[in-house]
Amino acid sequence: MEESQEIVGKRVEKRKKKIKNWLKNPYNLIFIGILIFAIIIRLYYFTLTSNQPIWWDEADYLAYAKNLAGFNSDWIVTPQHNSIFPFIISLFFLFGFSEAATKFMLEIVPSILLVILTYFLVNLLYSDKRIALISSFLMATFWVVLFNSMRFHLGVPGLLVGLLAIYVFWQGYERKEKIFGKIDPKWAVPITIFLVVLTYTIRRGYFLFGFFFLFYVLSTRNWKDIIKDKYNWIGLGVFAVFFFIVEKFIFTSKIGGVAATYINTKNPITLLPFDVFKSYFIFGSFLSNLLFYLFWIGVAVLIFSVFLSFGHIRKIQRGKVRGDIFMLITIIITLAYFIFFLRAQNSFGEPRWYLPLVLGAFICISRGTLVIGNYIKKYNKVIAVILIITLIGVGGYSQIQQADSIIKNRAGSFEGLREASLYVKGISTEDDIIISQPVPQTIYYSERKVLQPEQLVGVEGKDYTFEEFLEKVRENTDVKYIFVSFSEPGHPEWMKQIRYQNGQISAWEIPFMDTKIDFSTGQQDIKQSKTYEDITFTLLNVKQDVFIYEIIRS
Repeated sequence: MEESQEIVGKRVEKRKKKIKNWLKNPYNLIFIGILIFAIIIRLYYFTLTSNQPIWWDEADYLAYAKNLAGFNSDWIVTPQHNSIFPFIISLFFLFGFSEAATKFMLEIVPSILLVILTYFLVNLLYSDKRIALISSFLMATFWVVLFNSMRFHLGVPGLLVGLLAIYVFWQGYERKEKIFGKIDPKWAVPITIFLVVLTYTIRRGYFLFGFFFLFYVLSTRNWKDIIKDKYNWIGLGVFAVFFFIVEKFIFTSKIGGVAATYINTKNPITLLPFDVFKSYFIFGSFLSNLLFYLFWIGVAVLIFSVFLSFGHIRKIQRGKVRGDIFMLITIIITLAYFIFFLRAQNSFGEPRWYLPLVLGAFICISRGTLVIGNYIKKYNKVIAVILIITLIGVGGYSQIQQADSIIKNRAGSFEGLREASLYVKGISTEDDIIISQPVPQTIYYSERKVLQPEQLVGVEGKDYTFEEFLEKVRENTDVKYIFVSFSEPGHPEWMKQIRYQNGQISAWEIPFMDTKIDFSTGQQDIKQSKTYEDITFTLLNVKQDVFIYEIIRS
């Protein structure tokens, strides 16, 4: 017993010594400062947004999670949002976690871990710790990560798992080191493949991570060696089993059907996806756009580095060249997917869709900054350090400004719909049905059955009359409430109309209630009730931009 305590004591002392030595490194101390800053800024915005109303896509996950957890919700997640995410949320709901606490665990914590993982991962990729510091600082301040960390979105947790896959692959497969200091490096490929499928189950679009590894291995290894390695075959088996399980038991729609709704190979090829870098790094003035210019300098540096190594790539076992190759692959494959397969015609899409390339973008910025710094260093080391800090500091400040603006400006979006849903929840019974054009948000907050008008009528689209709608209301006596929301599109014309003048909203109208609010004159003609034979619609309340009517039958 004494001997075992002595062994444990030696291990504890060894760990303490290791930590002390790690903290003696000034680069690691700087990283601790970056991490503390990252935590503070995330907690600050979380305090502002922990109780913000959810958006449609968030409600798609959350309403389904309530369904899985046994709440009075019959919502099934839409095919484009198939994910393991609602299943995880449902577990938190079952254990009594609030919406805010669940968001903290599934978004804020992964967002903080992203900063940590970025530092240690880049340290594996490159021997220059300055690259790791710059990349982790960029991850700490990146507006897309900050904004999406405040929402129930898949980007941050999915990216965390994807980068973890890169970490495992690089530590075990590339560097031949024990994975996490415990696992034999031979298992790097099976574990990496498991993590790739896991990030795919979080967000299907993150299948791109799998192609990163595939193209990298084919570019840097002899195909005969790949075939001979039994652990590659074990990894293939892991993929087959895990992929079958998630497709069979997690997703409600097949991958082919989902892909068909996004892939548009008949459209002409455009270079719109390159605009994602403008979205990431351009905000107006020259100073606020510094990261954009540094990014393209870094791209040139990486391309030049790889170009000089042509013909020797398979012989290079270590060094920055292989890291450069992998980072370029992440950028090229992500862009190629959007350019050659999705082929959007009007816009590059949403910034969060491109997150698989973001580490590569940060590496490019880091390399571009250090090229400038190293050049100045030849003449004056102090000025070089000040210049590097200034360039990245100004860039990070611009990122935070962008995040601050978008987070605060959108924090109150759809507040009326939440208030209306909670209001009806408090005055209705579990069997009551609400008519509402926005469905998942209303279901999530009200925990009542919700139908769009066309669903009640039993048609697709808006090709039906108000009289047909009334007839279905008469047939289904559980239909008790109807919402008219002016923040949500898609209402039939008899239900809602918005008038515009000189590009500005001039009036709201609710035709079936003979209600009109004229913003240009300030006049309001709001009918409290209106009767159609045996059906009376009575205005119960108005929550921000949502009118709540009770349906009374005589």
